[in-house]
Amino acid sequence: MTFLNAALLAGIAALAIPIIIHLFHKSRFQVVKWGAMHLLEAVIRTNQRRVKIEQIILLIIRAAIPAILALCMARRVWKGAQKLMGEAKTSTVVLLDNSYSMEASRAGATNFSIARDEAGRIISELKIGSDAQVVLMGEGGAPLLDEPTYDLARLTQALQKTDAGFGAATVPAALDLAAGIFGQMHESSRNLVVMTDFQRISFEATEDAQLGQMIARLKALPIAPEITFFDTGSEVKDNVAVESLEFSRLMVGVGQKIQIRANLRNFGDAPYHDLRVYFKADGKEKSVSQINLGPHEKGQVLFSHAFDTPGSHVVEIIADADALKADNSYLASIPVRDKVPLLLVDGDPSSEPLKGEVDFAEIALQPYSAARVELADLIATKVTKADDLSAKAISDAAVVILANVRKLNDDQLRALEDFVRGGGGLLIFPGNRSDTAWYNSALLKDGKGLLPLSLGALAGDQKEGAPSVGIVSQRFEHPALDIFNDPRNGTLADAGIKLWFRMKEQASPTTGAPATTTLARLDSGDPFLVEKQFGDGRVIECAVPVDADWSNLPMRPFYLPLLQRLSVYLASTVYPPRNLDVGKPIVAFLPVTDAGKKGTIIAPDGTPAEVAIVKKGERGVVEFGKTQRPGLYTLNPPGGSPVYYVVNASRRESDLQKLTDKEIADFAKAHGVSLVHSGAEYRQLDHTRRFGFEMWRPLLWAILVLVFLELFLQQKFARVRTKVGGLNFGPGAAGSAEKSKPKAAMAERE
Repeated sequence: MTFLNAALLAGIAALAIPIIIHLFHKSRFQVVKWGAMHLLEAVIRTNQRRVKIEQIILLIIRAAIPAILALCMARRVWKGAQKLMGEAKTSTVVLLDNSYSMEASRAGATNFSIARDEAGRIISELKIGSDAQVVLMGEGGAPLLDEPTYDLARLTQALQKTDAGFGAATVPAALDLAAGIFGQMHESSRNLVVMTDFQRISFEATEDAQLGQMIARLKALPIAPEITFFDTGSEVKDNVAVESLEFSRLMVGVGQKIQIRANLRNFGDAPYHDLRVYFKADGKEKSVSQINLGPHEKGQVLFSHAFDTPGSHVVEIIADADALKADNSYLASIPVRDKVPLLLVDGDPSSEPLKGEVDFAEIALQPYSAARVELADLIATKVTKADDLSAKAISDAAVVILANVRKLNDDQLRALEDFVRGGGGLLIFPGNRSDTAWYNSALLKDGKGLLPLSLGALAGDQKEGAPSVGIVSQRFEHPALDIFNDPRNGTLADAGIKLWFRMKEQASPTTGAPATTTLARLDSGDPFLVEKQFGDGRVIECAVPVDADWSNLPMRPFYLPLLQRLSVYLASTVYPPRNLDVGKPIVAFLPVTDAGKKGTIIAPDGTPAEVAIVKKGERGVVEFGKTQRPGLYTLNPPGGSPVYYVVNASRRESDLQKLTDKEIADFAKAHGVSLVHSGAEYRQLDHTRRFGFEMWRPLLWAILVLVFLELFLQQKFARVRTKVGGLNFGPGAAGSAEKSKPKAAMAERE
């Protein structure tokens, strides 16, 4: 607390004036001896006390008037003198919403450009010697500079180079980051400014408790900052987004046609008629389609394409819709492979046609080659006997199928474990030659080995006329089986299984063992297909052999797509994903000969970053974690072809609905934070905080109230004294008393 005109505080001494007047004009009485005086003593004592209290009240009021007038003229404020004079240095953190919804525009200016300009003005107006930092709130938040800086010009310049287009703003995470940044700052006066469009999805009720915890944490800091939420958003309702892409194949081969289904959604109230949707492959427009979207309606557009060359390719769907460009397109990286090498380990070979354990499987996995048709098979199979299985053969494959293999030696098992652990796929079909004891010990290893579930006793009967079981018909969610939701690909329920292994499901998995997933079940309730993650790879175990000894699977229409889908699904895990969510790291597998070298990753904004290639196992591995910005990332390995990675933001951000003004005000009130809607409001709020709240207006009102109160009380007290005097001391009373005086008393007076 301080005063703008401290010299005028001397005026408080004026309160002595009414006190002095009171003392000098104190009533002086002439003592007159009167014999009947004792009759009035009780009344006089009562009146004296009342009059004394009245005089004290009036004296206090009269003394307070000049004292308060002096305070009013001195302009009392609530801040310290340093802040009052504008000399206070501050530590300021600005949280800037750079999610792609901030690119919504009205009247030519985007919400982000308005917020960025206001943030720059706040920083540039800080007192010299203040430190500041800007946090970009998209997808968890990231500081603009490595650490808070006193070089405000540098921070402002860096701020002007920023843009929106990032994923959803996570306000609690950004507030948590701000709390940590304040720990690196040095000034005793601190401000936190949150600049956001108050998009509803960023302030959902489910996250309000967490947001409140973060605000409470900030307020509990040793030096608590002043928290201000700056509403920079004007609501834009019209928006169409390409929400997602779906592909007909898990893996694409050269010359194979793939169908791409684009899912679009109209988030606005206005309909879109004949909306044009474009399909691009590797940056070149290939086809265009049209769609009608009513208000808040969803729709789909289907495209198809075949790639002529293997390698990394990019497709893009673009909707010619509204001004918010960030969600008008959707990118996807598609690895196109010449062949997928698959190793079939035959545990029961035969020289007779279709009598060997893997004969049916080999035909199903490369049907065009088997039929001598000049069409492209995606899978290239190689068959080896179990005794001839080697580490070299395993390492050359993307997927290994164990078909009725009795057992493996220690070296073979170790090589197989290393292969799957490094990202390979393994498909296990047990049979009559399988050594179940070895499977349940060496291959299972108490749930920590390759085998997902232990093999139990055989169930069923192969006798003629014995009943068979089928596969439960259901809607499959697993990507390896979801094609069978379309009956054109065959129906798994058509299977007839005479004999099968009962795989033992555990009520609770062994501690430290990976969890297993049941993909499909038999009518008996036993698992038919189960999956387990092992290292970076996956293992799928089947309850029956891959041939026709125990079932009619090879004779069913679904056999070919089932084997191909399982194999392609397992092969897809050999390569890390190339379509990522915001913030997920880019991981690339390169030849081990590249280990120790450098590669380059080009970000969506064209910025290059050098990355190291590290040896892990028998691979060179690249890892890159700075993927907060959605878009296309290009990895240029040493001496190799570019590899494309796509980072897409969640389309939740495409719903531009904003909190209502009342909801925003209620939010600020509930969390005890300040709220402004413009730069002028913020500057006024900052002025009040910096220069204090001047008290002269309420003090002036207090003076006026006291003046009127003094007049009112003076008149009231006077009327009371007059009334009392009329009853006891007025002329009539004096006359009566005079008549009743004893003569002796009168004589004494004379």
